[in-house]
Amino acid sequence: MEALILSTLFLISSHIVPGLPGVRSSLVHALGRRLFLAFYSAISLAALVLVVWSYRAANSGEWLYFPPVEVKMIAVLAMPIALFLLVGRLTTPAETPEPVGIYRITAVPGSLSVLLWTLLHLAVLGGARQMIVFAGMAIIALFSLVRNWQAASAAQRRAGILPFSGIIRDRERLVWKEIGWGRLLLPLALWAALLLFHPVVIGPDPLAYLF
Repeated sequence: MEALILSTLFLISSHIVPGLPGVRSSLVHALGRRLFLAFYSAISLAALVLVVWSYRAANSGEWLYFPPVEVKMIAVLAMPIALFLLVGRLTTPAETPEPVGIYRITAVPGSLSVLLWTLLHLAVLGGARQMIVFAGMAIIALFSLVRNWQAASAAQRRAGILPFSGIIRDRERLVWKEIGWGRLLLPLALWAALLLFHPVVIGPDPLAYLF
């Protein structure tokens, strides 16, 4: 278990340290942008490989808590929200003079999607080694969210962080044609596929908690 903790800390550091403004600018200046990105990607990939290896090598460990069935059901039913944010982020241009689509709903859809995904998994996984890994990923996602929020323009910040918070406060408006049915239906299709193939590819069956 110690190796898993260390490798998870290394994974966290590999994402956070190079992303710090002073560190990033210094490394880009010293290495050049292309070499920095190659170095950053290699370190991140190596850290991820170490986490996977140490996770498989670690014993299952103690269960830190036993999630209630109701929490598991909520996690399964809330997952389409994370997928909606992710699909919106991947299919909507971020660098526009005025926010469009998903960026009218939240200023940080990508990092918020990953953070929600990790938190939902933390809510339903009580095993020690599982919680170590997902807690590490949640820290990375939270750091990314804060960094992206700080980098957001004043126009983007009108949407706020929590989905629809800017719209509710009348600082932003929802333009449905910028979202469209495709960005609503695709997350639902991905959710159905994940529920179907989750027990085959990963192991646990999320559908077991819905019935």
